[in-house]
Amino acid sequence: MIESTPAVRPASSADRVRATEVLAAAFADDPLFLHVLPLGARRRAERLRRFFDLEVRRSERFGGAWASEDGAGTAVWFPPCTWRPTAWEVLRAAPAVVRVLGREMPRALRVQATLQRHHPSTPHWYLFALATEPGRQGGGIGTALLRPVLERCDRDRLPAYLEATGERSRALYLRHGFRDAEPLLLPGGPPVHPMWRDPR
Repeated sequence: MIESTPAVRPASSADRVRATEVLAAAFADDPLFLHVLPLGARRRAERLRRFFDLEVRRSERFGGAWASEDGAGTAVWFPPCTWRPTAWEVLRAAPAVVRVLGREMPRALRVQATLQRHHPSTPHWYLFALATEPGRQGGGIGTALLRPVLERCDRDRLPAYLEATGERSRALYLRHGFRDAEPLLLPGGPPVHPMWRDPR
């Protein structure tokens, strides 16, 4: 029996609540997010949802957010030259970021500084996050969410970049043409695997 490819589409504001729930659940035990928001942090699940809400909203504005039709998966992309928030965006989001991170803010800022310092300067599509709800992983939703933007990268002759934080996601990206760069060692945290994909 041949399984059909999961249907995906550009996300809208109507998808946002579900997208943030899926992202928060999928990244709840991710090594990077365990480092930034450790287990036992007050209202951790709610804070993760609020964190992802900020990025999903920004991705939507640039046309980079994708969702599976059934709501079980989401991808947060940023088109070339939009991955770094502007000074105005940083200022506008600051109160919400402080509420999300609280006492973990210094650690999160060190992580952010490390990632930004190593972010490529060549114009590229940046995959900030890809998530499938727990229990649905391995069913092709992640692949379906990657495909439209990677096909656009190939058509427009643009590379793509991401930072993999787990071995399962890294294996997925390797299957789709990404290659490993030198791992980044976060201050006091887990290794992160930058990955780059040249257009085919």
